[in-house]
Amino acid sequence: MNKPLTINLSTSAVSTAIPIIADKTQARLRLTSLDVQEKEGGSDSLKFVFELTHPVPDTQGSTIHPGGLGSKVVEFIPLTAKPDAKDPMWNVKKIATRIDALLGTADAGHPNKPVRPDLSGELVGQLLGKELIAIIKVKTGEYSGNEIATVMFPDDVKA
Repeated sequence: MNKPLTINLSTSAVSTAIPIIADKTQARLRLTSLDVQEKEGGSDSLKFVFELTHPVPDTQGSTIHPGGLGSKVVEFIPLTAKPDAKDPMWNVKKIATRIDALLGTADAGHPNKPVRPDLSGELVGQLLGKELIAIIKVKTGEYSGNEIATVMFPDDVKA
């Protein structure tokens, strides 16, 4: 049986905004999902979903904790570059940097690292659960939030 509302709950003092990781923060992220996001009438994208593994500062001076609100970083990388792109391979290069940062691989001929494997469904299974270090950028404008500026393999980062 339903009861009439007899309480007065103050909702004006809470924020429902999702916290944003502070600009230029070095965040350790774990890849939790990687799949193709279909776009009707446009280019499909790879959708990378990363989760924080360590607490990081937010833009308001608080802390975002792993598993908490704002702890996911989602990145979309188009599978096809626009025909007028300055570098028609920019998107493939960006995907390659994510693979390198997750696996510790590099371009062929690198003296100290194994050659980066091609992206495939089989490789996705090997990438999931791996971690990378990302430098986070705050995105402003029509859509605000976080984007990944740079990525590094964790063992390459000096403590």
